Amino acid sequence: MSAKINLKIYDDDEVTVIAEFETNRIRWGVVEDVVELSEKIEGRPEKESIPAMGKFIQTIFPKLTDALLRKADVTDITMCFKQIVNTVKNIEGAEGKNV
Repeated sequence: MSAKINLKIYDDDEVTVIAEFETNRIRWGVVEDVVELSEKIEGRPEKESIPAMGKFIQTIFPKLTDALLRKADVTDITMCFKQIVNTVKNIEGAEGKNV
C-alpha cells in the first residue's frame, strides 16, 4: 500500500496537535476485520456502528487510547476508515464484496 493513513488528534483549541498516528501498512488480519466489520455495521443504527468504527481504528493505531479517541474529529475518523475500506476493495477479487 502506498498511501499513508494518518490520524491527528487536536487539543480543544482545534489547532494544536496533541497526538499523531500514521501507517502505510494494512495487515492481513485487519483486512479480515474490516470485511467483517463492514458487514456487521451495514444497516445498523449509529449507536452500534460508531463505537465499532472507533474500536476498529484503535486496532490500526494501538496507541490510540480511549481518551484520545474521544477527542478525535469525526471527519478524520471517517476518512481513516474509508481509506482502509478502499484499500481492501482494491484487493483482487474483493471489488464485488460488501466492503
